[in-house]
This record gives sequence, C-alpha cells and structure tokens, in this order.
Amino acid sequence: MKRFVSVLIAVALLFACASAQTLQTGVKGDEVEKLQHRLYYLGFLSISPDGDYGPKTVEAVAGFQAFFNARGYALRTDGVADEATQALLFDDAVADAVYPLKEGDKNGYVRRAQRRLIDLGFLAGAADGSYGQNTAEAVRAFQQMLLDNGVEDVRATGEADETTLAYLYSELLGFRVDTPKFYNERNPLSLSEGNLYAEAAVLIDAATGETLFAKNAEETMYPASTTKIMTLLLALQNGDLDRTVTVPSSAGNIPGDSSRMPVAPGEHLPFRDLLYGLMIRSGNDAANAIATLSAGSVNDFVEQMNAKAQELGLSGTHYVNPHGYHDKEHYTTAADMAALTRYALQDAGFREVFTTHTYALSATDVRAARTLTSSYAIFDEDSQYYYPDAIGGKTGFTSAAGYCFVCAAERGGVELIAVVFKSGSTGADRWTDAARLFEYGFAARGV
Repeated sequence: MKRFVSVLIAVALLFACASAQTLQTGVKGDEVEKLQHRLYYLGFLSISPDGDYGPKTVEAVAGFQAFFNARGYALRTDGVADEATQALLFDDAVADAVYPLKEGDKNGYVRRAQRRLIDLGFLAGAADGSYGQNTAEAVRAFQQMLLDNGVEDVRATGEADETTLAYLYSELLGFRVDTPKFYNERNPLSLSEGNLYAEAAVLIDAATGETLFAKNAEETMYPASTTKIMTLLLALQNGDLDRTVTVPSSAGNIPGDSSRMPVAPGEHLPFRDLLYGLMIRSGNDAANAIATLSAGSVNDFVEQMNAKAQELGLSGTHYVNPHGYHDKEHYTTAADMAALTRYALQDAGFREVFTTHTYALSATDVRAARTLTSSYAIFDEDSQYYYPDAIGGKTGFTSAAGYCFVCAAERGGVELIAVVFKSGSTGADRWTDAARLFEYGFAARGV
C-alpha cells in the first residue's frame, strides 16, 4: 500500500512540474546551478555548485534517486534529473525531512550531518557521506553535550535518531557548547580546551617559561616539519654562515612526496641560504644537506639532536631524522616543543631566521637568484587569518601528525609562544588556534 501511495505521489509531482526542464550530462546554466545548490544543501553533492552538469552532479542525482527509491518513490536511478526527480528534490516535506542515520549508512544525508558536526567542532576530517566509527563517536559526543545541557529525550548511542538530528540542525541557542564553533571572541579568557581544534596545545610566556594554557601538553605527538626548529638551532652552531658549501648527496635522499627548497646535490651556495630554505620552504632536502654539512652525516646529526633534547630536559622527545618526515619513533610533546622554541629564540641568529618571511636567495651555479616567501596566512595582511602580533613560526603536516604550528607573538613587551599539534581538518584551523591562544595569553597578562 505504501509503495502504491508513493507511486501516486510521484505521478502527481510529475504532472505538477511538467514544465521543468530535464537536466543531464552536458547541460550548463542557472538551472543546473540551482539544482546543484539544492543537492549540496541536502548533502548529496560533494563539490561546490558550478552550473556544469558533470560526473559529480550525475553521482549526486543518482544517489538522491537511489535513496528515495529505497523508500518507495518511483524515481529513475540514472543520474538524470527529470521532472519527477526535481519535484521531489525541491519538496521540503520529503527531501528536507529528518532521516535517522546509523553506522554503515552511506548517503547524502550522512554527509549533511557530517558537515554540521564538523562546523560545530565535533568531527574532524572530511564529510565523505559514510557513517563510520569517527562519525558515530562525533554523534555520541554531540548527544552527550545535549545530555549535559539537560535534554532528557536523547541517549548517547552514536546513532543519529530523529531527535538528535533535530537538535543538530537547530541553532542550539542557550546551550553551553564547548567546541571551536562556540568560542566567544569577545571574552578571550573564556577559552577552554574544547574551543581549540588541536588535539594537543600549549601557550607559554617566552620570558619566564610559565605555562599559561595547556591541552594534552604532555601527550606524545608527531611534530612533522616543526622538527626543523631543532635542526635550525643546531645548524647555527656551525660558525661562518656565509661560507659557500657544496650540497651533499644526502639532499637527494628524501621521500618523493617531501617538501623541497629545492637544492640539488653538487650545487654551490651560501650555507645561510640553506637555513632560510629549511624554514620558509620547509625543505627536507635542505634539512639533510644541513645535517650532513654540520655533523658529517644525517645519522650523526640526529644523534646531536637527541643529545640536545636530553640536555634541555625534553624527556618526551625523540628524533629519527632532521626534517620530520613521519616515523613512529619520531615524536615530541607540545610542552617540549614550546620549551625548545623558548630556548632557541634566545639565540639572535635563530630569531632572525625564525621571524623572516621573505628572503632573497643568491644565484648559484645551477639556478638563478630567487626569492623565498612564506605562505603562512597568519602573517598575510590580506588574509582573514592575519594576526598582527605574530612574529614568526614554523608549520608541519603529515597525515599522521595532522596540521601543526609553532608560533611566537609579541604585544606590549610581552612575548608568547604557542604550539598546536593535530589542529583541525584544514590548514586554516591552526591559525585560528594560535590566535585564540595568543588572545588568551595577552588578556591574562593585561596587554
């Protein structure tokens, strides 16, 4: 009986919208873009609307059709948006209704829920439309937040029932929500651990070393290219930085997906240039070159790195290479990284390199003169993430480490150091975390 009624509804919708244009592969224009916006809003389209009915739009339409076919609606399932498909797509009572979701589901409504969970700060990563363990844990965390706020008609099961989804898509007015989305910019001192995207973070006073804010600061984390802070510190002990050096063969002995300065084995250039290539371009080739030129080999340099860490009391740190490419035995903590950076910033040479965002490289026997420029949005005056008090920093990223950032900022004679590890699902989240930490610190110091 339900299927019969659904067929009647579909037929009625078909006649009601008989003037709608059938949209399919190759069609472009405003009607396609309107269709895409609706598909994106509902979660079926994974790309931004562009007015071009391409493969992703076909996939989205087919996914929508399959979802409602399984619920008794007689729609074609070929990804062609005919009149019946469009009528149902724009019917708020049906398409914009709440459909319970559970682990194992794969559809647009899962992606829609994931996007909202990401926006609220409960889920990290991409919205892929697949209800896996991470999504279930995010839903459970959201449900627990509802329970903590006195909502009695939910349970923290990890399954997105109708009640959970109704709250998820609401404005959550009056709720106490401890996520990055609900950070109060007007009250920096209200910053909580939940207001940060980072899994581990710390903020210290650069003058005293006092910890002002910490989140999992002693937890073992992968540092990625923030490792190069130690590499730079040790490289500065090599005397004449302006001497011309020959790039050793170890510079070419790096993984294929490494970031590069770039330099080539056998190339001649000032040793100083390698330091800026190390920090501004995060060159793994420069890191290996510096290590070999400084200690005779990469392995011997790594031994020096670990010895320095031990000397500084960085008990949660161990190095395997000079650049931070992932290795499970290459790790640190946010607290250790902050202590290392504080120590390093007392060296004038380190501070000069660390706070330089543009550097002119000399011409070599291999390549012409060029300029290295930092791509960090936090230092870019034209970026929405620009933080005027930030003076220098080093990023890092691997799939295991996530987005990392070590940064120093100065205001009114107060200098702070922030470290964020595994910060959010986009590179921009680390800028946000750093700025929030700095605002907290400056407010705490009264500047």
